[in-house]
Amino acid sequence: MTDHADGDGWGAVPPVDAIRGTLAQADPSRPGGVAGRPRRRPRRGVLVGIVAGAAALVLLVVGGGIGYANGMSTHAADRPVRAFLDDLVAGKARAALDAAGIAHDEGDVLLTDAAYAKAERKVTGYRVAAVRANGDNASVTTLLRQGGRDVSATFDLTRTGTEWGVFPVWELVAPKLGSVEVSVRGPSRTPLEVAGRAVTTSKDGTATLSALPGEYPVALDGGKWVESDAQTATVSGFGVTASSPVSMTASLTRAGEDAAKKAVDAWVDTCIASHDPAPSGCSFYAYGEDPSYTYTNERWTLDTRPVVSVGDWSSEGWLVTTTTYGRATFSADISGPGGVGTASAGPMNVNASGYVTGFDGDGATFRSAVAPTTSDSGT
Repeated sequence: MTDHADGDGWGAVPPVDAIRGTLAQADPSRPGGVAGRPRRRPRRGVLVGIVAGAAALVLLVVGGGIGYANGMSTHAADRPVRAFLDDLVAGKARAALDAAGIAHDEGDVLLTDAAYAKAERKVTGYRVAAVRANGDNASVTTLLRQGGRDVSATFDLTRTGTEWGVFPVWELVAPKLGSVEVSVRGPSRTPLEVAGRAVTTSKDGTATLSALPGEYPVALDGGKWVESDAQTATVSGFGVTASSPVSMTASLTRAGEDAAKKAVDAWVDTCIASHDPAPSGCSFYAYGEDPSYTYTNERWTLDTRPVVSVGDWSSEGWLVTTTTYGRATFSADISGPGGVGTASAGPMNVNASGYVTGFDGDGATFRSAVAPTTSDSGT
């Protein structure tokens, strides 16, 4: 058999050895299944650097946000208030005063750690209720836990500048302290003991002492002569919160009463010892001397001593009342136109009413309140 082909058959196909080029590889992802030029992949080191840089940028942004938030927190307006109250809760009175810029000196006897340690019902905790800032001013409202109840206290602050040009710097305006106020119905300059500190009342019988919140024991230090029931003064919070004043009445001890009566006896004895018919400052006198006679050896004789009782303190002192009048007689030797002899006056009443105005190391001081009258005299 002879093979043949016509003009449109195999004779038109070029020989195999005439074909040049690279065989195409199948690529199912491309149309027709043929791949184009392969892509160049980035080097591994460059890729790692890009990822690391992006991560660092994220950390920088996050870290900056956290740092800013922390900075604002540590520079918040309530921070100085918290520092002040933390010292107060810890019993560090002087540190708290210094932190708040509260002026004090040695005369502020209750503004010490020792005095504050003796106070009861102090601030044992606190809670910040509100913080309000308006420009360079801010206020912080707190609830102080004192004596088992909450006491509201508001603190003011001013902005004094910035730190790092970003964070505000707040300074606490020194809060107004309360005070222990004591009024004594008794002599001026009465010695007191307040929270273990020695205090003396003023001329008007009062004492006012700046104090931190708390309850302070108050006692009258009258030695053996004068006494009074112990009291407590309560200072609540700061600023507008009113403190509770303490009123005390000084009364005499048994020794004080005895000393008062001895002072009255001494006054009577001084009057009786006078050689004047009208002793100065005494409640009795004699009159009716005859100017034509000469009087010598003039003297008073106490026939009976007055009986007195000592009462409560009045505006002038402890009131002394004569319950039974004493009796006194005046006598003198005389010489004149009618010869020589003895003249006498009385007996007359000895009224020892008056006031015990105070005490010293020797005893009581008595002042008579009775002016002489003609009914007390005789001839």
